[in-house]
Amino acid sequence: MTSNFSQSNDVARVKDRLDILDVVGDKVRLHKAGRGYVGLCPFHDEKTPSFHVSQERQNYHCFGCGKGGDVFTFIMETEGLDFRQALELLAERAGVELTPQENTNKRRSSGELREVMEIAGKAFCSLLTAPEGTAARAYLERRGISREVAYHFELGWSSSSWDTLWRLLKSKQVSTQEAADAGLVLESERGGFYDRFRGRVMFPIRDVSGRLVAFGGRIVDGEGAKYINSPESALYSKRRNLYLLHAAKSAIRERGRAILVEGYMDALRLHVHGYTEAVASLGTALTEEQAKLLKRFGNNCYICYDSDAAGQDATIKGMYTLQDYGLDVYVIELPAGKDPDELLSSEGGKEFFDAALESARPLVLQHLHAVQKLLLDPATRRSGVESLMDGLLQLQPSAITPYVPKLAAEMGFYPDQFWRELESFRRNRKVERPRVEGKKTRERALYDPLEAALCAILWRDEECRRSCSPDEILPLLAGERAKDIALAIMMDSPKELEARWHMMDDRLPLAFLAQGDSFCDELMFSRDADPWNAVCEALRRKRIKDRLDYLDGRMKRHEASLEEMAEFQRVAASLKVKKAPVCADD
Repeated sequence: MTSNFSQSNDVARVKDRLDILDVVGDKVRLHKAGRGYVGLCPFHDEKTPSFHVSQERQNYHCFGCGKGGDVFTFIMETEGLDFRQALELLAERAGVELTPQENTNKRRSSGELREVMEIAGKAFCSLLTAPEGTAARAYLERRGISREVAYHFELGWSSSSWDTLWRLLKSKQVSTQEAADAGLVLESERGGFYDRFRGRVMFPIRDVSGRLVAFGGRIVDGEGAKYINSPESALYSKRRNLYLLHAAKSAIRERGRAILVEGYMDALRLHVHGYTEAVASLGTALTEEQAKLLKRFGNNCYICYDSDAAGQDATIKGMYTLQDYGLDVYVIELPAGKDPDELLSSEGGKEFFDAALESARPLVLQHLHAVQKLLLDPATRRSGVESLMDGLLQLQPSAITPYVPKLAAEMGFYPDQFWRELESFRRNRKVERPRVEGKKTRERALYDPLEAALCAILWRDEECRRSCSPDEILPLLAGERAKDIALAIMMDSPKELEARWHMMDDRLPLAFLAQGDSFCDELMFSRDADPWNAVCEALRRKRIKDRLDYLDGRMKRHEASLEEMAEFQRVAASLKVKKAPVCADD
């Protein structure tokens, strides 16, 4: 792995070349307000701007939802990228060449492989409109795909000859190793190379940031597999990608939901009919990585597979994977034998799909529906109950509660017996409690803005960091995470810390510091006031008040000793001596 020093230098060089105002301004309409800029928050719906951007400090903070951070955090949040992807994207924008990672051959080749993929993608698109693409155009026309739609979604055609693409790549000085690593060519038994995709309509697969990483090819006529896809490579991992997510992510965020389908044509057809939040899993085996991708942009996932796939055990298991990562999963039921592409291509299909979307079943009820036949047959009832219990154990009780009467009735329990049966099943299976997603977001709102302000001043002011000791600062802080952040700032340089937090995908510290910066801007200091002393004094008084509240509670419960009652009098008197210079909601 690249050293922290090199990584932090890369971060610093990128930030030196970019202005957060320009980057945020691409997505948010900002206007000047005081020392900073404000606009409508891109992370939640609002009518009054509460999203603040500081050009001076190069960070942002929303007083409405608590989101905050620097230019990297903003791109990670809005584009759904991890830190390395955001670093590469911003480095390209800034014209900065990044320090190679330890596996330099693989990392250096990634950019070159992406260039090779783009060459191939343009070649496929060109062939679709050429005389050689007549069969492909006829096929797409039969499927109701116009030339405009094909162009918009970058559909292409791979020649039926053995090496049309490979000859083109060689003419572009692409090596055999690069072409093979990109998954575009295969080696023959005689030692030559030939095209992997031949005589197929080509679907480009782009990652969440829009980079071309793979292809899917659909045969038009002749023998062979109906679809073949690019192999796993340095660029592409099927489990980490969703078809059309790069085009759907904005709609998912706006509508609060994703529509998840199985195939390329299903997703494409949904987009054509206005469901631009649709993505395809390229199979029914859903993965944790895909769940995390979807969770970045919305909380709801509507799964629309054909009726046979939607009831299979493997598909149900995948749905629980999504729910386990914090998504609310619903299942759209289509007529038997129909997939979304076929339904929407038929007369009245859109109206039927709208109705099916409106009546989509929550995951729990879909699972119950899937095992209905097993529950009705005494010989298979036990396996049906166990299948349901296995799934339910992966959910939080709050997600199950609304359906308990129906579940209990179908499983043969009284409602008050249901939870005991579930707990008994849990003990026998020893299943772990499900993870709770979204915890970081909820935690953000729990932090004291005064504590955030103290850490922000420490972060910005080297003199404060040098002159203060942890023994002086930590007692002022009540939050454990605030103490961790303050201690880290006092023990390490902001430059190293920033890179480390980004590499660990720990977005909370920078959001916390942005909150503190914004709170400092809101404080009304007198001309003689020193922000550092004002914040420290306010926190000292707050800790004193905490102690006073504790002692007061002891006294009201008649548990206080004589020493504690005397301390209460002293503490109460000390609070009256001097009024706090700043305040924040307790």
